[in-house]
Amino acid sequence: MKTHLKLIPKSTSRKSAFFTATIFLMLICSLFIFSINSCKKPSDGITLTVNESTLAKAPVLLHFANANNSSTNQPGDFDVTVSGRDAALVQMDGGSTTSFKASHGFLPLSLTTNAAPSASSPVTFNVSAQIPGFAPIVQTVTITKDTATIVDIGVVEYANPPAGTAVLMNNSPLSGGVSDGATLNLQPGLNMVESAQIKIQPGTQMMDGNSQPINATQLATNVVDYSAVSTTSYGAFPGGFSPTNVLDASGNQVNGGNAINFVSAGLISIKMSADGTQVRHFSKPVQVSMKLDPNTTNFITGTNIKAGDTVPLWSLDETTGQWQSEGNVTIQEDGNGNLLANFETSHLCCFNLDWSWAVAGHPYGTCFNPLTVRIHCGAGNSGIFDVTIVTPNNQYLAGAHGEFVHDGDVVVFPYVPNIPQCKVVISNFNLYLNPRLPILAQTGLFNPCGQGSVDLNFGAPAAPSMINVSLNMIGHCTNKNINLLPSGWFFLYDAGAAKINQNAWTYAYVYNGIIRYAFGTGITGSNGKYSIKLFNGDEYYMYAYNSFIWYESPLFTMAPRNFVFPSVNGISGTAVYDSGNNILNIAATFSVHCH
Repeated sequence: MKTHLKLIPKSTSRKSAFFTATIFLMLICSLFIFSINSCKKPSDGITLTVNESTLAKAPVLLHFANANNSSTNQPGDFDVTVSGRDAALVQMDGGSTTSFKASHGFLPLSLTTNAAPSASSPVTFNVSAQIPGFAPIVQTVTITKDTATIVDIGVVEYANPPAGTAVLMNNSPLSGGVSDGATLNLQPGLNMVESAQIKIQPGTQMMDGNSQPINATQLATNVVDYSAVSTTSYGAFPGGFSPTNVLDASGNQVNGGNAINFVSAGLISIKMSADGTQVRHFSKPVQVSMKLDPNTTNFITGTNIKAGDTVPLWSLDETTGQWQSEGNVTIQEDGNGNLLANFETSHLCCFNLDWSWAVAGHPYGTCFNPLTVRIHCGAGNSGIFDVTIVTPNNQYLAGAHGEFVHDGDVVVFPYVPNIPQCKVVISNFNLYLNPRLPILAQTGLFNPCGQGSVDLNFGAPAAPSMINVSLNMIGHCTNKNINLLPSGWFFLYDAGAAKINQNAWTYAYVYNGIIRYAFGTGITGSNGKYSIKLFNGDEYYMYAYNSFIWYESPLFTMAPRNFVFPSVNGISGTAVYDSGNNILNIAATFSVHCH
């Protein structure tokens, strides 16, 4: 039985290890001096194998990926800001607690040794980034135990937004930083009803983060509108849906700083810059009108929204991950049957229309009755899927992400939201758009507080041909005759799966050269001996990102045969096939420069 309440989706120290290896070598040299009074090159003919033990806890891998998985443009190398309550407990791979930098969209983090994450005392922090060509992103990360964690963050590319989002990029003139007035109309994106209008009043002075006037001649505006009911926009919502840093209208922590769970009616991100300087404030309020999808569930009533309904409005500080109450908005009807949420603001950020519910702290909107979901997918079928509780209109409520399920398996939600009607959906595990994509099957509507259990029937696809792969990782110092038993993240990228828009990534967390955790594919084994199942015939790359250095192998085909892949950028290896056990034993070495 698996018990989950993942309310929202869901590194190690290299420099210390390298320093330890160097000291170790010096000590050996000293011993030779004392014993035979000669030590020209004590490492001659000797290969040292050093355990690269970590000075870290709870390794966390952040993966920033384009929310539009049909786009070839992916986030590359960029700076990341870590902030929030427990930011001082966060370190990057290599031990640095400053200068966080992602490479190829990956950022390996961990907690320092004095951290003690638990369910009753979670470690929570925020990550934010300004990625060129993408909408700003911020995500709350909550760690409750000392195990490896994957956090996938979808980012919206301005030039190629995913379905369910709309983008407006506009330039308008300023005179000394003052606008003559402008009306910006954001049309609905693909597969969405929502639209928006932003009005800048004549005579509005643009101001910076210190509320000082900006003397500029050009105003650049980027707006992204996110549908709350689209199955393709959810994973890219800024801030995530389980924030911990939430303030009420008086500036007090909501729910005592414990996580709450947003149920969105729509979100709009507005970013402006005046001649390159970020606009944060205005001398006159900007008027915002958001057209909502009428097939949006009101979390309080459980029925579709209508004129007269109220929904709380929240603003997001994208540098700290802090949400601030902006009061309530009353939904209006414009005379043409359209439902509008209208408000004014004198500052810029993401604005989210959200109801909420919570479990820990001061619970509200919650039923303390478990819900058991019984999976029926046919004998012999299994796979990795997302199992999610949603509103009647597919708004996210709670989910179990990346579940390895088989026929007869159960997923248990220990707590459920107090809403008159909901349903459970199952979808392919998708690291880019997390979760619900695409919906493979769903239950009927039911009241989660009194249901107890529900059956979910779907036909899982036939199992493809798989190879059991055993990975043996080792690091080798190029400037010293030392082998390291590495601890950190390694990635396998399935190029064949990527071509058909399926999950392409397999993550393996290695501790002292042994796989302790794998995500994105099946893992078997115990007692320090693990293997993962990969697709026979698919082409793969192998990657690692350690101590601010990116390593990669050439493209190779996963097949039941012996082969060698030469090093392209620091990773080399051999594969030996054990036909009797259908195991492909891959020994991979990545070359590092030891200090």
